[in-house]
Amino acid sequence: MIANKTPRSSELSGVPGPVVSAFSNWALWVGLFVVALTLLGGSSRPDPIQHAVLRPIAALLLIPALFRLRAADLASARAIIGLGGLMLVWMIVQIVPVPAAFWQALPGRDVIAQLDQLAGVEGTWRPLTLTPFRGQNAVFGTVVPIAALFLALSARLKAQSIFLVLTFMGLINGAFGILQVVGGPNSPFYLFAITSRGAPAGIFANENHSAVFASIVLLVIARLAIDGRSRNLSTWIKLSLAPAYAFILLAILLSGSRAGLATAVLALGAGGLLIWSAYRPRGRVVAVLDRSNGSERLLRLALPAAGGAAVILIIAAFLLLGRVPAAQDLMASEGFEDLRWSLWPTLTKMMSEHWLFGTGFGSFDVVYRLYEPTALLFPLYVNHAHNDWAQLVIEGGLPAIVVSLGLIVWLFAAILRIAREKRGSGAIVIFWIALVAILMAASVVDYPLRTPIFQAASVWLMLCLAREGEEWNKEDGETDRS
Repeated sequence: MIANKTPRSSELSGVPGPVVSAFSNWALWVGLFVVALTLLGGSSRPDPIQHAVLRPIAALLLIPALFRLRAADLASARAIIGLGGLMLVWMIVQIVPVPAAFWQALPGRDVIAQLDQLAGVEGTWRPLTLTPFRGQNAVFGTVVPIAALFLALSARLKAQSIFLVLTFMGLINGAFGILQVVGGPNSPFYLFAITSRGAPAGIFANENHSAVFASIVLLVIARLAIDGRSRNLSTWIKLSLAPAYAFILLAILLSGSRAGLATAVLALGAGGLLIWSAYRPRGRVVAVLDRSNGSERLLRLALPAAGGAAVILIIAAFLLLGRVPAAQDLMASEGFEDLRWSLWPTLTKMMSEHWLFGTGFGSFDVVYRLYEPTALLFPLYVNHAHNDWAQLVIEGGLPAIVVSLGLIVWLFAAILRIAREKRGSGAIVIFWIALVAILMAASVVDYPLRTPIFQAASVWLMLCLAREGEEWNKEDGETDRS
């Protein structure tokens, strides 16, 4: 008698086993995405040639991600998917043609209406956005953060893995920045044609974005160092955290970014609070110390103190030797008399006229030319508002404001829930508050979240935050059973 054989799912579906095995190799797909993102995703411009390579790669990697995705994988990302989906829907709505009577009544459309009348096409339906091609480009650009989210979900990446990926990207960013400084403005290590030549831009096109990203990685490394789950890391990774921290801090100090210096100070302060909160005499960490012998206890307490002293000495040496360009710019009398502050009256006028429906995502630099005062005409043009909150209002209007406020509420609600429900969560709360503060503050004077790297990293970090309680509960259960 021949026993009944249960067919495999791949045989049932007609998909060969090797194909299923290849699609299940999440390390390959995630690794490919991280490499492509690191080398191609550092520009906020709508037109770099790198986007023509990065976006198709991200779209193709969605295939194995969706193939492996399960319904249960989406549970922890419901809020992220919901809010992101609402923003994507609004971006699509902005590029859908509407009746002429409707769009002609909106601010800033009178010139277009007059041109249509002269051309004899005054009844033409047009989209809400003033730059339809830019709007389509912005919609297509969302494939990168979408791929980042679904790859992480389908691969079931833990927070620790995501933190290690960000640390790897931070090290590459620092290495490229230092090599760019050594090589000068014509260094072959600049990845983009339009970039901050002569400055350590790293894997970005803008040195400010590079320095802010490095500040975030400093926080991530500090979190890895104090996280109870770091016991799962190999010894060589644990030993490399301190050198990696010092290397990335060095790259920030060499940059001329005032935003980077300010966020680095915030990251250093938050990192110190993380160490203090983790090693103060209470909670789980002290229980471990009490079970250890005297030499181990001394070593656990001495290493953070020595690391903090080394960081302070490095910063003091660079400041005393005048090797921190950003600090020199900050102390200069004209340090704050730059274009960012001169733009504000114009931005205010643009927001007051377009706050309802917006001018369309990606349209700022085109629309700004309609408002640009003669006093601000320079050889260099303004491609962003240098205040992403204001630019969001101008381009996205009220719907984008509502979705963004919903995201902020969710972020702080998630942090508050961790603080209330998880014992010994002081260091974790500090980490997330500092991380959100860095991104929000950097967006006041710049536009880091306009780059694919920051978009993907932000999605990953939000996923870590959403899963924080779940992973803590699992860790607590394992500790209790042991």
